Amino acid sequence: MRRFSLILVSVLALLLCSCANKAMTRYETLAPALKKGGFEGAINKAKKEEKDIYGSNSVFLYNFDLGTLHHYNGDYAESAKYLDKAEEVYEDLYTKSVTNEAAAIATNDNVRPYRARPFEIIMLHEYQILNYLAMQDIDGALVEAKRANLALERLYQKDNEKVNDNGLLRYLIAMVFDMAGEGDDAAIAYVKAVKAFDEGEVKLPKEAWEFVNEQLNHMDRSNDLNGLKHEPLAQTPKATKAREMGQEIVIVGYAGHSPILGEMYMSGTFVSGGSMHLNYKDGQTGRMSSITLIAPPVPGGSSGTFHVGFSLPEKKTLKQSVAGFAVSVDKQPRIKPEMYMDVDSELDKNLKDESTTTITRTAVRVILRTIAAQKAKSATNTGNGVLDLLKNIAVDVGQSQLEQADLRVGLFMPNTVHMVRIPVEPGSHSVSVNTLNYAGGATGEYSFDNVKVSRGQKIFLFVPAIR
Repeated sequence: MRRFSLILVSVLALLLCSCANKAMTRYETLAPALKKGGFEGAINKAKKEEKDIYGSNSVFLYNFDLGTLHHYNGDYAESAKYLDKAEEVYEDLYTKSVTNEAAAIATNDNVRPYRARPFEIIMLHEYQILNYLAMQDIDGALVEAKRANLALERLYQKDNEKVNDNGLLRYLIAMVFDMAGEGDDAAIAYVKAVKAFDEGEVKLPKEAWEFVNEQLNHMDRSNDLNGLKHEPLAQTPKATKAREMGQEIVIVGYAGHSPILGEMYMSGTFVSGGSMHLNYKDGQTGRMSSITLIAPPVPGGSSGTFHVGFSLPEKKTLKQSVAGFAVSVDKQPRIKPEMYMDVDSELDKNLKDESTTTITRTAVRVILRTIAAQKAKSATNTGNGVLDLLKNIAVDVGQSQLEQADLRVGLFMPNTVHMVRIPVEPGSHSVSVNTLNYAGGATGEYSFDNVKVSRGQKIFLFVPAIR
């Protein structure tokens, strides 16, 4: 009996190692707080429940989510503080070797510190630049633009042929360099912005192309336009007007709520050193699909065939009530800001880029644990059929419970980002913004009264319609 007690203790320890998947409850905890108490309510709830819904392995997400919420709430200095902390976590994890791989092999990817997805790093720098522009701190925005430049170059190098560039961030960087009087850097950034849009998930906005044309021509760098894939413009009326007047109101609209992650179950056969054939239900179409990949050799697996089953993250799209905006300044005819970023598509791309690596790593982990569990069952047999059966069932249940999909992702990003630049005279202005659904119907209105614009100033206004 003493030996059996030790076996039960071991099994219980194995079960306890399978800690709850915090990512499963984070959205369920914070979404009601956002709906009931707005951004302030979600901020307070996140801080109160930090330990339970984030924990020590999701420090980046905690700071990133709070930085995002404070940005929407108009607390730009507070937002910058939390986003700085998130960036510090990312930098620290990026430069260090992975120290939690052994634990991840034994349990699951959730035990590793969350390192951020490429588009989250891009959004972080976009929020930061916009925070400083909202505070009229051009020097601070310039520092952030240079840091964003370095981050983009590193993302490009890190992923080789996987393009993690972003047109909106490049365009914001160019605007900041231009506002700071750094013409050469601005010109380079404008060219990179166009190329990033061409390589990315969102088409080059017409307004952005007009401003790029005007800016490069103004800098006597019209030849740079000839190297791009777009026909240079003969006229740039809006951008020229903005240059001549010297003042703008820039509206940035955050439309809808970005997707979260759910679980997709895959099962099939794994031949060590051969192939891996897996079946799964496609979350987008609802149909059964399959995939075949190369299966690496597994230590202790010889050339055996294993049945594998595990869950992986898949995009879970939320119902969107806002898809776009219509803006009016001083009761002039409404203008629809163009889309500059699609976070939904960015998540799709990220999951696709990482799918083979994630599937292979997870399958190997499941097989290694299966082999270890079989050896443990054999080594702890008591000779008592009933007790051994109970013990073996407990070991199998514990082993299966250890595998949890990594569903961590930033919770409060918009589904899409929209922007429009409007030249204005110095003075006080009224701005109204209607939120629009996918049919183009108005679903709400944001009003900005007495918006004061000084000579030569760009005023940034934000419409966080995260719903």
